[in-house]
Amino acid sequence: MSDFVLLENLTLAYGKTIAVEGLNLSINKGELITLLGPSGCGKTTTMRAIAGLMPLRGGKVWIDGNDVSRRPPSKRQVGLVFQSYALFPHLSVFENVAFGLRLRSESNLKQKVMAGLEMVGLSEFADRHPTDLSGGQQQRVALARSVVMKPKVLLLDEPLSNLDARLRLEMRTELQRLQKDTGITMVFVTHDQSEALALADRIVLMRDGAIEQIGTPEQIYSAPVSGFAADFVGFETILPDGKGGGNAWRPSAVVLGKGPYSGTVRGASFAGERREYVLDSKIGVVKADVSVAQPAFEIGQSVDFDLPSDAAVHLARVG
Repeated sequence: MSDFVLLENLTLAYGKTIAVEGLNLSINKGELITLLGPSGCGKTTTMRAIAGLMPLRGGKVWIDGNDVSRRPPSKRQVGLVFQSYALFPHLSVFENVAFGLRLRSESNLKQKVMAGLEMVGLSEFADRHPTDLSGGQQQRVALARSVVMKPKVLLLDEPLSNLDARLRLEMRTELQRLQKDTGITMVFVTHDQSEALALADRIVLMRDGAIEQIGTPEQIYSAPVSGFAADFVGFETILPDGKGGGNAWRPSAVVLGKGPYSGTVRGASFAGERREYVLDSKIGVVKADVSVAQPAFEIGQSVDFDLPSDAAVHLARVG
């Protein structure tokens, strides 16, 4: 079997509620895949099934050519990193990273732990406790603890969601570097499209327990297949064509102050170098952002606008 991780006709349920149905997905060795989607779409449930934390209602999970569908988590050679870090506060950084290695009675333990800490830039923090570290540093400890176990697959469940905006950007870079340095296959779960676009080799966009679209970040960003996909990657003005499809524009593509259409400003907000507007118009709701150098519009003001045809993305379906 050439697929390093293969989900074959996967069906998952909570009681009588089907969470994921008939899902098929193959992941290449050394690939960083992002499962992206809103809350309740099935992305975390799918990740838990790979880990062995979610019983299968149907289908199979394969890892490195082996059917692991009925194996417990400890027998799957997967690593897990959660948004809550899940560190032991009473243990030092060194002992947190060493914990799994001690359970396996690994040789050269100190060397392996220090190599893991060096990999995440925390060698000098080995004797500290998690409570003495920042959120970003704690997340690095959690990563080191998983990586030193040399898992075949590293699963990350919204690991950056508890960090502030600056630290999230730093940790994105750290994750990319770590993945390239180690070659570990990673499955990263997030609801943040900017995170997915920045990190992934491929994005798996999920909706209602199924895959809506799979592609590289560039493919997902430039050629969404539906209104749902388009909205998720920033095409905020979507106008149906009456045939089931439609056209989509990003806010930055909308021209305000001139054009063949007219609308009324319903919302206006300052966003640093840009101003963001929401317009009500006869053709639908239009969202635009323009440079602060352009004259500002007030709520209730009538504004002409244009939707340039060369900036539109055609959608086969708007639903």
